[in-house]
Amino acid sequence: MLFENRKAKGMTMEKALDLVRGDANYYGTMMMHAGDADGMVSGAVHTTADTMRPALQVIKTAPGISLVSSIFFMLLPKE
Repeated sequence: MLFENRKAKGMTMEKALDLVRGDANYYGTMMMHAGDADGMVSGAVHTTADTMRPALQVIKTAPGISLVSSIFFMLLPKE
């Protein structure tokens, strides 16, 4: 699926396999795209860009939507 979605942008089958096998964000995004997961949690050890990029490349935004947003919460014990 990743290769098919991105081949016009220069994605090769080898690169697609490397991304899905080696990057949890791409793997999780592909699971959502395939209907095998309803969502994913990411960002604690990944940048916002690394978290959002796979979703924007694979799932994309809804037609007519060009703006995306994200939020990051940290819950810390009282000190």
